[in-house]
Amino acid sequence: MRNILRLFSIFRLHNIVAAVMAVAAGFLISGAENFPLILLGAVAITTAAGNVINDYYDIDIDRINRPGKPLPSGILSKKQVLCLYIILLVFLAFILIFLQPVIIIWIITWVVLLHLYSFLFKRRYFIGNLIVSLVTGTGFLLGSYYGGNIEAGVLPASFTFFFIFGREIVKDCEDIEGDYLCGSRTMAIVLGKTKAMKAAAVIFFLLIFAFPLPYFTGSYSRLYFMIIIFSIIPILLAAFVFASRGVRPGLISILLKVGIFFGIIAFCYAV
Repeated sequence: MRNILRLFSIFRLHNIVAAVMAVAAGFLISGAENFPLILLGAVAITTAAGNVINDYYDIDIDRINRPGKPLPSGILSKKQVLCLYIILLVFLAFILIFLQPVIIIWIITWVVLLHLYSFLFKRRYFIGNLIVSLVTGTGFLLGSYYGGNIEAGVLPASFTFFFIFGREIVKDCEDIEGDYLCGSRTMAIVLGKTKAMKAAAVIFFLLIFAFPLPYFTGSYSRLYFMIIIFSIIPILLAAFVFASRGVRPGLISILLKVGIFFGIIAFCYAV
């Protein structure tokens, strides 16, 4: 049973759920009806494929940072993981047939960016963090575009972009040992762990004030405000305190992972 769970961990279910929820939230705040199940299926497969190919290229780093993952632990071989990736892309291609051209281009762009991220840019300064943040944030835009009101997704996409960017910097600090030994040039390695954590702290500090603003300007609902005050803001405060002190990157990463789901829920009730 334990090996089965480790096998399925290559899909990173929490990432898939978060990506699907973000697109669904973007659709909901657009005010549209007829839930986009086909689109959500495409997003789920795209995210799963991105996670699989990331593990394929990260095997050397994971041997150091996360040896229990399916590839470094030997549960799966690189050939099996590559075959799994191809199968997912075939399923995705079939689903895309039923979507409109703009959505097809959008999804394919995600697939290409996620592949390039894993193959090349993850180990590069800044750009790897930028790609992950862009793909994650634009999930809200995709959902709101599908619902016919892309403007509704701009604010959630912007908040999510900076939230994820801060978390990616923290994750760089958490993974600094394996990244350094494998020749990566992440922000944590180029700037140093202390400076990178302080950069993340600045982002968290600004977000503490940014998240409530839509309520005070009358753009978002009271329920949105209540959700973020009792979830997102405390998480960001804790992340800011730890990051400003340059400590506990692993804990910060976990807190922010939880915060992603609270944020998506808050946006669902924003209007």
